[in-house]
Amino acid sequence: MASRYPLLYRSVQGLALAAALFGLLAPQLAAQWQLFLAVALIVLVGIPHGATDYLIFQYLSRPLWGSRHLFRFYLNYILLMAGYALLWWLLPGPALALFLLLSMYHFGQSNWNYVTYRNKALQYGAYLLWGAFVLLTPILWHYEAAQVIIQQLIGAPAPVISQPLAQALCIGLLACNLWLTIYLLIQQRVNFRQFVEELANYVVLSVLFVNTPLLLGFAVYFVCWHSMSSVMDQIRFFRERLGPYSLKDYVRSTLPLSLASIAGLGVLVGVQLSMGIAFNIGVVFIFISVVTLPHMILIEQLYHELPVGERGDEAPVYSNVVN
Repeated sequence: MASRYPLLYRSVQGLALAAALFGLLAPQLAAQWQLFLAVALIVLVGIPHGATDYLIFQYLSRPLWGSRHLFRFYLNYILLMAGYALLWWLLPGPALALFLLLSMYHFGQSNWNYVTYRNKALQYGAYLLWGAFVLLTPILWHYEAAQVIIQQLIGAPAPVISQPLAQALCIGLLACNLWLTIYLLIQQRVNFRQFVEELANYVVLSVLFVNTPLLLGFAVYFVCWHSMSSVMDQIRFFRERLGPYSLKDYVRSTLPLSLASIAGLGVLVGVQLSMGIAFNIGVVFIFISVVTLPHMILIEQLYHELPVGERGDEAPVYSNVVN
């Protein structure tokens, strides 16, 4: 990923190290501010990165710009969200398991989509393994804090995992991903420069997750690594179909769904506060899972549309996409 957008990733890595230093030098202050910072990052960048779904659909459907197709998109989008919300209501445990599994695949895909694979098993395995590292490492390393959120999500006590076991699982996930990256280098699926860049990502992310509180560390990954690279991939997709298409164009395109999503989240929080209920971060995660499920499906189709050459070293650099 870093080979495609080097300037972006150098900036992201620097920001992650700064956040880790903040968590290391001022742990109490980081803990106090983590919720505010995490929500701010997710609202400002995380939610908007999925707010061009309607435009992606229009360019993936045939005929293009058909009003009937666009109506079908909104109908299916809403029904899919409603169905998943109902699953959360009836079976929160399976709903959480599904969200974790889909998120692992989605995160891994955003990192490894520039690689060509010998078979689907290796491709899906690489996606899930990398996604498990970035999703489960902050949860397991800070499992005591994560237990509270899990209980809010499923309405029952979270499974008990000892700290030594949780940390051993984190180390195991890192080791498996290192082995995978070495294997891809040996198989000439990544070149040496890409190999070094992926190793740098493992180091920076590990430092970030270990030295920052749960919500802050994950939010920095989600917004900076995942959301920003996804934005660049989407801009590249639109440039292929529209010609000149800048970051400013992307921001304008995200406004309708971004504002609707943020308003919906605000209503949920407002209802909680008006009823005298303490702020529940679990509700925020459920809301995010509901609105991102159809987004994950569309991004899967988008990556199938982008030729591998457009996702690798031959792709234009970050500055060309932004300008």
